[in-house]
Amino acid sequence: MPSSEGAARFDVIVVGAAQRLLQAHPETHLAILERDYCVGGVWSERRNYPSFWTQWTHGIAEFSDMEMERPPPEDCMHDLFRAKYTTEYLEKYVDFMEHAGQPLRERIQFNTDVQKIEKINGEWQLLCVDTASKVRRSMSAPRLMMANGTSVPNMPDFPGKAHFQGKIIHSIDYGQSDVVQDKSIQHVAVIGAGKSAADMVYETVKAGKTVSWIIRKTGNGSLGAAAFAPIDLPTPYRNGVEASQARIMASLQPCYFIPYRSWWTCLLHSTSIGAKLVTKVCSALDNTVRKYAGYRERKSDKGFEKLEYDNEIIWQNGTAGGCHFTDFWPLVAEKVYVHRANVKLLSGNELYLNDEDGTHFSCDAILCGTGWSPGFQMFDNSTLIELGLPYPKDLEPQEETAKWEKLVGDADKQVLKRFVMLRRPPKHYHRHETRTPYRLYHTMAPVRDDSILFMNYIVAGAKLFTAEAQAIWAVAYWDKAFPLASVAEREADIAHMIAWNKRRYLSNGELGNFAAFDSVPYVDRLLDEISVTRHREKGWLGNMFAPILPADLGKVWHQYLVRMNKEPLECRLRYPNTNAPMI
Repeated sequence: MPSSEGAARFDVIVVGAAQRLLQAHPETHLAILERDYCVGGVWSERRNYPSFWTQWTHGIAEFSDMEMERPPPEDCMHDLFRAKYTTEYLEKYVDFMEHAGQPLRERIQFNTDVQKIEKINGEWQLLCVDTASKVRRSMSAPRLMMANGTSVPNMPDFPGKAHFQGKIIHSIDYGQSDVVQDKSIQHVAVIGAGKSAADMVYETVKAGKTVSWIIRKTGNGSLGAAAFAPIDLPTPYRNGVEASQARIMASLQPCYFIPYRSWWTCLLHSTSIGAKLVTKVCSALDNTVRKYAGYRERKSDKGFEKLEYDNEIIWQNGTAGGCHFTDFWPLVAEKVYVHRANVKLLSGNELYLNDEDGTHFSCDAILCGTGWSPGFQMFDNSTLIELGLPYPKDLEPQEETAKWEKLVGDADKQVLKRFVMLRRPPKHYHRHETRTPYRLYHTMAPVRDDSILFMNYIVAGAKLFTAEAQAIWAVAYWDKAFPLASVAEREADIAHMIAWNKRRYLSNGELGNFAAFDSVPYVDRLLDEISVTRHREKGWLGNMFAPILPADLGKVWHQYLVRMNKEPLECRLRYPNTNAPMI
């Protein structure tokens, strides 16, 4: 590897994105590090493919300071749209946003892989490698913001892969591959249960390939098949995503982010009658999803019935997503071979499964929709422990284990006292974690080190919306613009989050960072703590029933800047280049 360049020093280093910080402090000497050659992460140009559609809708899928133009009708379905328009939006965003005369794009250091991070003498030291030139360089800053999320592909280690003559591709590289176009690839195996796996199944079978969909049996670490809900479920709102942005809909969830002071939430979640009502509503929704898929009704000789998921969607004890295409389930039932097994061996162009029948078949390409791992590989275990990030449980000091067991145990009693529904979880396979949960305040801030923040590590439904609210809170946190709770109070709150997560989201709650149906209460909690209120100024009915939109976050941000005697934004950019009032 070529030798390291000289170290560079910054005020703040961001592994991810930093727009709000620059708006409040445009003079900040800041570096933004991006591992890829383009912006967007999962929405980047490199990862796009034709059947990739958003699971968020127009009007939600934007930041408050730049409106997204609605995609053309042929590229929209029930307000959802092709993912390439989010890619285009993000690319335009980094070009249009300018601070201290410098566009956001010019602050981004592309092709930068952060390999090691450690804190030395109060400074964060980063060792990076240019993924193109392989040149190493180091940099440092007193403050660090990690916004890389779950960025490491989880790639299975298939027995015999060294002797496999076909292609093995993770979903991160699927958009750049030629699997669909390559006529020599006729037999495709797709590994995984989630949305990326489903997309690859759909696209390859539409291209005329022979497709086998392989999902591990429930158990031994596998949570089984995924639930895919139709995108046109009826609601009183324009669409289901908009409905989920209304507090009235959020109040149906047994969510500890919602303050325990409303007669309505007390009725729904602290009484048997309310819990039965919530359960009935959720079961009706789940039955609609199962009926739409037709797991047991559709005729199939290829194992289609094996795709039925185990637990009701409300519990999220597995993966879930939206079903965009009306022909998805009929096509899969008719043409896709479904197997519930592990890959036992690869040999030549043959794939062997470990099922009871000893199934094996020809395979020219394996497509892995096998998910992601948290991007913490650059920290050593001692740093993970100090910051409150997940690390192997067998490394935890005994006194630390005892401390958190006591805190979480006390919090669990409060959770069960408040939420009747969570006292009786469904029968389910529970996948236990070998790592400790996140012990970060609001899943962002270490309790004993205020020089580093972790953004977008909470698993929330409305990703851009939640990310922007986190960014506003992060600026206020580093500005010391609100009184921070004591260490003991923050640790108690973290324990409450962990206890509630395990009860509410079962296996997916083991790490304490899951909030699939709780974006709005989570955002409310962040904004309430920094005492901004503009998102709550719609009147009683509006506050309860109107969806909370990115524009509402813009009003909050404007309020914060005025309060801090910063120059507020005077306009909201309308994509691509015209102005519209922000407030």
